[in-house]
Amino acid sequence: MKTRDRILQVSLLLFNEEGEAQLSSVDVANALEISPGNLYYHFKGKDAIIRALYDRFEEEMHIILRGSSGGVASIEDNWVYIYILLEEIYDFRFFYRDVAGLLDRYPDLAGRFRGLIAEKRQTILRILDDLTRLGVIDIDPRLKPPLTDQVITTLTFWLAGDTLSRETHDGPALIHNTVFQVMCLIVPYMGAGGPAALSGMIRHFKEAKS
Repeated sequence: MKTRDRILQVSLLLFNEEGEAQLSSVDVANALEISPGNLYYHFKGKDAIIRALYDRFEEEMHIILRGSSGGVASIEDNWVYIYILLEEIYDFRFFYRDVAGLLDRYPDLAGRFRGLIAEKRQTILRILDDLTRLGVIDIDPRLKPPLTDQVITTLTFWLAGDTLSRETHDGPALIHNTVFQVMCLIVPYMGAGGPAALSGMIRHFKEAKS
């Protein structure tokens, strides 16, 4: 692996485990067992590493968000899609654990992050439109924007909320719990099929926790 890629890989691991605010580029260099000068040759400080990691995250999120078009045709598809979305966010979770603080430290990323949120919103609206057109859900058009906002809030602040919890969740359990929360927002609009779908999700949720 090239040194530049190793720097990004180890930085991502450290930032996810300890938070980027607590670490310096020297800490990253020490973890890699290279000199700060060697690291500086590839990245002019921690800020440059953060921006390079965000470039990767943003690129992968664009692929996932744009790949949903026409691909979510059932509640099961939606379940799987939310899983994929949350797994990607979890891989770069340090961006989300303290969103406000991080964007305050890196204001140039704020506009890009808001743009990503806007793209998430359009994706969720499109999925709701697809599920409505296919008869999977029945929702008053006036309720789609606030439902979308609820989903976006969950997808954006689930990691920050977990840091305030007294319980300790590993990645898979936390992702599963969040998928369940998102799906519970949609179940009320499923009509007669809603209770059965909810029972199936609760059963799956309990099996995953056990």
